[in-house]
Amino acid sequence: MKKTEKITPARLPEKARKISDAFKAASGKKVDLFVYGTLMHDNYVKLLINRKPESIPAKLSNYIRIAPPWSFPFIVKHYGAVTYGRILKNLTRDEIKILDEFEKEGVLYNRQTVIARTKESRQRCLTYMGNISALQHSFGKDLRFENRYRVFIQKKIDDVVKEISDDKNEMTHRLMHELSSSAIDEIIQSHFDGNYICSYIMIQALQDAKPPKLLKVLENKELLPYAGNYMRLASQHIILNQFVEKIRADHPEAVWLSEQYFRHGLAILVAFILYNRRAAEINILLKEYSLDNIVPDRRYREYAKLAIDISDKIYSSAETEEIVKFVESNWYSTPTPLGAELEFSYLGKNAVNSRPGQDPVYDGFYWFKDFDMYHRTWRLGGHVDSHREITMSQERHRGFLEYALGRYNIVGDLSRPLFDCPWGMSILINEAVKFLDIPPHSLHISMALPKGEKSFITDRPHNEDDLACLMMLGGDIRPDPNGTLRAIRIYDRELETSQTVSINFSDRKYHFAKHDQDRSEASEVMEYKYMRLLKDWTDYECIIVTLKGYQLATKCRPLKGSPENGKELPEQAFLKKWAEKPIPVSENSIIKFIETVEKGIILENNTKKLDDRKQKIMQRIQDALIKKNEYIQKFYEK
Repeated sequence: MKKTEKITPARLPEKARKISDAFKAASGKKVDLFVYGTLMHDNYVKLLINRKPESIPAKLSNYIRIAPPWSFPFIVKHYGAVTYGRILKNLTRDEIKILDEFEKEGVLYNRQTVIARTKESRQRCLTYMGNISALQHSFGKDLRFENRYRVFIQKKIDDVVKEISDDKNEMTHRLMHELSSSAIDEIIQSHFDGNYICSYIMIQALQDAKPPKLLKVLENKELLPYAGNYMRLASQHIILNQFVEKIRADHPEAVWLSEQYFRHGLAILVAFILYNRRAAEINILLKEYSLDNIVPDRRYREYAKLAIDISDKIYSSAETEEIVKFVESNWYSTPTPLGAELEFSYLGKNAVNSRPGQDPVYDGFYWFKDFDMYHRTWRLGGHVDSHREITMSQERHRGFLEYALGRYNIVGDLSRPLFDCPWGMSILINEAVKFLDIPPHSLHISMALPKGEKSFITDRPHNEDDLACLMMLGGDIRPDPNGTLRAIRIYDRELETSQTVSINFSDRKYHFAKHDQDRSEASEVMEYKYMRLLKDWTDYECIIVTLKGYQLATKCRPLKGSPENGKELPEQAFLKKWAEKPIPVSENSIIKFIETVEKGIILENNTKKLDDRKQKIMQRIQDALIKKNEYIQKFYEK
């Protein structure tokens, strides 16, 4: 009897071999996956598994794709239906495990084997089927990929935090998360930027973010008079940080901002409002828990734990919901992204040249780093501004406490705009002043200008009456100690340093969001630096809208401290002279200035006429100018 010849896969007919390979594709070391929703986007897949796998178009018969408003897409069996998608080829088992975690396999989705059809043949592969009841309960507020991806990365980080913690207690876990939150945020941002970070590097980053050994810090007798104040300041920021975390978890959709903006910005605004509403109760608890003084043998972690406990006692879901609705009802977006820098000091303009002990509360923030305040204030871009170049290697220096809102990496000078709503920025500035309760000093407002062939910053000189109008809106015009009317910030030379030729009124800057960006990718920003930050509630919305409209309409040059030609510009000389003796402008000059600002806002919004809200803002600007102009006139008539 003739022996039957064994047919190997290599000797199979081509079509039969393809079918054989296809049916093995879901059972070997590498598998294929049919995707039909979020995972059809290559950039999303790369964020999850750190590569873009080969993929081919495919369709799945007798399954219907459903994309309700309350959920991500899912598929269910439906005879006669067809779902179109793609097959991701040759995924490893480890990669499937990552995707299982992202899709919450076994809870929100069930991974099953199906037969899809490609252009050439039938293909056995895996896919995710929706668990409809679980999806209905789980989604509704986490519909964006960014939100789900953040939760996915956060879980990975939480697992690492638990791995390096000896104590598995939930409070200990929260404590480590709070004290390492700046490092955690950098890890999350790195993943969003496409830079995958392995668990080993995560562990190193989190261990490097450990808080100081307070007992060791307190061995330095020079800082003891200020230590209680620093621990109270740290505790305040921990409470605020906890509010931000809770708000982002409870209201992810309401406080979501696109990748262009600093993703914590809107949650920070809501957290500030909540904190200040409950400030009286918080202050009582800070004192009751002795977080405003040094308790013998109490560690830094114990201070942080007590601050977290206060945040839990104070936080109210119902009150937060009310604040969120208040913000939503007043919010309006504009095409111009905004940023702000706020300076605070007990010493005013003398902060950068202060002597040891001159500031009785914080010693000019000289001990800021010793008490780990960079890590406590990172969401607010907190640092000590000595009006010199910032370096972390320089352990200590005296200066202003500055909130550089949206600046999430001080040393690397990385920042994103906070958001684009002038009303929201005004509220946040006022709430920050109220929260900190340190004498406010100065305010910088920055705006990212539209990109195009022509810049909105040119060499065009400013009109002097226009500059006078800008000064009347934010230039701190009041009598000096001798009763003489001045524009105090310029007259007192607060806008000058030993390195500048003249006043630093405004400046063109380039803001980078990532380390590897060059200037062509950066945002071109105009920053106005002349405003006084005030203790009393102030309508900064009008100032912000004015600056935007003025710059967009005039495209005037920056008036920076060190002009490129090394000589003082005529406008700078004018401002110094005007600051010495403010002079009212004519009614016609105010009308022309308002027309200029309105022209710029019309240009910004690409419209022929401003809507009612913006027209009312323009009227408020005009009223404020007329009022200040009359104040100057009447001052000299006394």
